[in-house]
Amino acid sequence: MIESVETPEVRTHSTLAWILVPAVIMSLGWGLRGYIGGGPFGAMIPGALVSLMLCEYLRVDVRAASVVVAFGTMGIGFGGNMTYGQTLGLIRVDETFLWGLIGTTTKGAVWGLLGGAMLGLGFIADRMRWRHLIGVIGCLLIGITIGIVCINAPRWIYFSDPLNKPRDESWAGLLAGAIALLAYLRFVQPRTFRLPATFAFYGTIGGGLGFGIGSLFLAWQPHAPEAWRWLPYWKFMEFFFGLLFGGGLGFAAYRLRDHIIADETSGNTESLPQSAARGLLGTLLGASVVLFVFYFWPRLTLLVFPNLAEVTRGSLSMTATDVLTDFTGLGCVMLLLSRRWPTVAWQLAISVTIVAAAIDWLEDLHPRGDINMPEQYRLLFLLATAAVSVIFVQRWQQSRAPKLTSLFLFAACILMGIGYLMGLGMSDIWWPNPELIAPAGGRWSFLWQEFRSEIIVHAIFATLFVLSLSACLWEQQHKEPLKPVPEGN
Repeated sequence: MIESVETPEVRTHSTLAWILVPAVIMSLGWGLRGYIGGGPFGAMIPGALVSLMLCEYLRVDVRAASVVVAFGTMGIGFGGNMTYGQTLGLIRVDETFLWGLIGTTTKGAVWGLLGGAMLGLGFIADRMRWRHLIGVIGCLLIGITIGIVCINAPRWIYFSDPLNKPRDESWAGLLAGAIALLAYLRFVQPRTFRLPATFAFYGTIGGGLGFGIGSLFLAWQPHAPEAWRWLPYWKFMEFFFGLLFGGGLGFAAYRLRDHIIADETSGNTESLPQSAARGLLGTLLGASVVLFVFYFWPRLTLLVFPNLAEVTRGSLSMTATDVLTDFTGLGCVMLLLSRRWPTVAWQLAISVTIVAAAIDWLEDLHPRGDINMPEQYRLLFLLATAAVSVIFVQRWQQSRAPKLTSLFLFAACILMGIGYLMGLGMSDIWWPNPELIAPAGGRWSFLWQEFRSEIIVHAIFATLFVLSLSACLWEQQHKEPLKPVPEGN
């Protein structure tokens, strides 16, 4: 159980490690998010990875970490509802550069604010009364709805293109939701309010600077020398965004390290022996979580709201329906279930994230790589990926001494593996057009000219991946046990 007390126990890492390790991990996750698939499900990737490592650094026991990781994963995923493609387009034009920069900085700050607040909420949610937890989730949803209705729907402040295919923005809704969440916590949880407030504060700084400064890569691209415009400036932006966002969350954890402690068995929590029947039930529950998210929830919302596809934002009722039935509403339901059942929390944070990545890869295989995979093989790949993740998470959870580092290694390797599949899933790599090879000077010259940007991206991926795994393995091998907390603290 996490307690908020003054103690100097968690001091096993240098200040630089507290900042750089989460920064590198989130940079990797954010790069994968943009590479494998965007949207809120894609944003769960960096959320899951950085939350796991922060719990490891803060010595949070496995039971409490399940809630923290679930809230951190979904909270950062909520920000994925924001549209920013056209905002980045504004920053590439001199006349709209400043407005685009304000937009990217604002959206990055909102992402960090809400993601940090939700991550911090995860540290105290396990000890909140149910009525207060439901209340804070309700405030989040109400705030999001009001913010969209009052600012985003009428486009009083609009960071997209108002003329060419204007997008529905939601940054003001997420901003209002985060403020409502923090205000409610300040009122009902004054003693532990510092945790979500600190993560929200540094998340805001890291997210705002990360997206704002990172977007300058795209602003520079049109002005770069012609010979260097092929570089992956968009990916540079994503890597940089994740780097500063993760560094901000890491620094928040560093500032809170003396206030977040676990009991002396933290990181070595022993599970009670599990029977085969209970293990099977846990696996079935994990599979049910994945099925509910990807199969039953979309059908349930259409059953309750048959005209959901025609819902447009504007009125309070229409916007509320949209918020409650999209990823935000789904996420809030799953977080309440995660607070009650650790199995739901772990499967939500890990298996749902992995399955979503697998779905994104399958959906992009033909439009991106011009590869047609038979439907039965697509289904087989998806089922195999889901089964491996669900079973691994369940077996890990019921092991005698589950380690957060083991779960991190599993998730990072699977997600990076899907990233490699995305990179290799290009027909021109395997079956290039012979008519294009000769003019390029041979097969290897053709591949370099065609995929040199991808090669740079994967070189960065490989570097971040190795650094992340190295940090995790070092933590696994050199972790020092916590000293017993003196009685009376």
